[in-house]
Amino acid sequence: MAEREKTIAGKEAEWAQLRAQAVAFPKELETAVAKAVQETGDRLKLEAKNREELLRKEFEGQRNVLTTRIELLERLAKEQLEQVTKLSRQLETAYQKVQDIAEKAIEGSSQSKSLADLQKLLADQSRKLAPEKG
Repeated sequence: MAEREKTIAGKEAEWAQLRAQAVAFPKELETAVAKAVQETGDRLKLEAKNREELLRKEFEGQRNVLTTRIELLERLAKEQLEQVTKLSRQLETAYQKVQDIAEKAIEGSSQSKSLADLQKLLADQSRKLAPEKG
């Protein structure tokens, strides 16, 4: 009988312990869930922060590349504009020289024709004067 009482007492103690665990279980579950939610939230925030930082750095890198490219293209456009201006001046100078040469050629042609006409006139007058003297 003592052994039976001992077994029943053990079972009652176990039963009491299980009841206490059953009563405490919702709070333990709530605590465990809250802890898991907190840890997961912290982990997700850290991952999001790291991802955001990575995207920021990537954006900054791309912006720097594009800014450098824009500056290079602006410099190239300025150099090309200067070159076009220089070539336009050279072209204008060349046109002026061609015009001067054309004018001189026309004047030279005109003078040479005038000289030929004068020589012809003198030759004609010489012929006219030669028969009169003769």
